[in-house]
Amino acid sequence: MKRIGVFLSAGPEDGGMFQYSLAMLSALVALPADEYSLLVAYADPRWREHLPQCVADAHPVSLGRLGSWLALAPALLPASCLRWGRALMRFPGGADPCFRERCDLWVFPRQDAWSAWFPLPILASVHDLMHRYEPHFPETSSRGRSRYRDAYLRRLCQRANGILIDSELGKRQVQDSYGTPEGKLFVLPYIPPAYLSKPNRDADFEKKYCLPPKYVFYPAHFWQHKNHVRLINAIAELRPHYPDICLVLVGSKNNGYDAARREVARLGLERHVWFSGYVPDHDMAGFYRRARGLVLPTLFGPTNIPPLEAFALGCPVAVSGIYGMPEQVGDAGLLFDPHSVADMASAIAKLWADDDLCEKLRALGKARAAAWGPDQFATTLHRVVQQLTC
Repeated sequence: MKRIGVFLSAGPEDGGMFQYSLAMLSALVALPADEYSLLVAYADPRWREHLPQCVADAHPVSLGRLGSWLALAPALLPASCLRWGRALMRFPGGADPCFRERCDLWVFPRQDAWSAWFPLPILASVHDLMHRYEPHFPETSSRGRSRYRDAYLRRLCQRANGILIDSELGKRQVQDSYGTPEGKLFVLPYIPPAYLSKPNRDADFEKKYCLPPKYVFYPAHFWQHKNHVRLINAIAELRPHYPDICLVLVGSKNNGYDAARREVARLGLERHVWFSGYVPDHDMAGFYRRARGLVLPTLFGPTNIPPLEAFALGCPVAVSGIYGMPEQVGDAGLLFDPHSVADMASAIAKLWADDDLCEKLRALGKARAAAWGPDQFATTLHRVVQQLTC
């Protein structure tokens, strides 16, 4: 019997990475019990409430802030990666008890420095290389982020047994950036989070959020690369033609929040742009179901999770036509240039005014969601694990 370990380092505040880790855990739990046993190591104690009851072998790993800095140090200091990895394994209160377990393969769902340094058989995820392709944003380049990110990803792509990528474009970017052999790279597209299928627990949803009767929806933390300012300008362009146009934004305040607020005030859009703040997972489906459509003007890729959420819930989609997004949405969504306010406004106008188009996009989106979901995700991951442990 093969023994598989999974290291869960993302926390709920990590948004998409936490949801991806949940999907990965569910898929690993579904591995044939007569072929595999599963060991779970988790860095955040909140994982306890998310672990399936069938997971009997689960252990907390206390990395702490010092441990996290130690994981980044090899990117900044000359050191033997192998020796550094062994030192990290012996870090007091850290990963030693779990990583000394003789696993045939360790799976790292989150893209982080820890996956690069442990001298173990590893299947790791590389979600994006935007520090190389969009280096002008502070969230990818400030405080040496680009340097240490590139260092640990280069090391990871050299020594990992396998790398999981979200798309064919992502695969090419890893090959172009680090020369990773194609046999190490496995495309495993994202799936929508499982919480979308759960019933809404809040009977007072309407009273709680007081949403406009018709709106386009953008769920994204306020990072600069999320492109909120151009989206707000697109709404301003549409207001003379559609006086009832409304945009609902949800997400935590980050380095792009103040600029978005200022732009709304400058354009006099206070009655047209709604800031709903952080929304808990169990309320997100309500926003999608009530929305006229999802608008995703992000400048990052290769792909993103919100279009998949919209597909699953029958919400029409208009997204950035960059990186792997055309591959992800196919004919089930409208594509626009996220650098062009006019092009963005044109796509939003189609969603806002064309009922027949919206019905067509709903049907195409649901068909796309049905073709790739948890079962297909688990089957593909099973094949990858089999290949790496045979």
